[in-house]
Amino acid sequence: MPGPRVNLRFLAKVVLATLLLGALVSVAGAQIVPGWSLVRVLLSSALGAAVLVAALVVAAIAWLALGQFILRKGGTDVQWLWFPGDPPGLEGLRRRARDRKHASKDPPP
Repeated sequence: MPGPRVNLRFLAKVVLATLLLGALVSVAGAQIVPGWSLVRVLLSSALGAAVLVAALVVAAIAWLALGQFILRKGGTDVQWLWFPGDPPGLEGLRRRARDRKHASKDPPP
């Protein structure tokens, strides 16, 4: 299955717009802290943005790991809560997993 197509031109425009807006905000921020040079304000703004992106990545990974943990422990995917019952075949899968679990706990004869 091919992956999603990435439009590099659009991605470059988004990155450029983000950088330019960040620089504009940093220049305006230099007026708030008059004792700092413009380079120091730009570097601290870039560092703050990097920390924010890193925190968002960590939060996304943690959220996805929690979702996988819930599904592995027998939870139902929240998307299925819109429907009146369990997904087709889920009861059979649960029954087989329960039977395997009980079979592995029984001592061999």
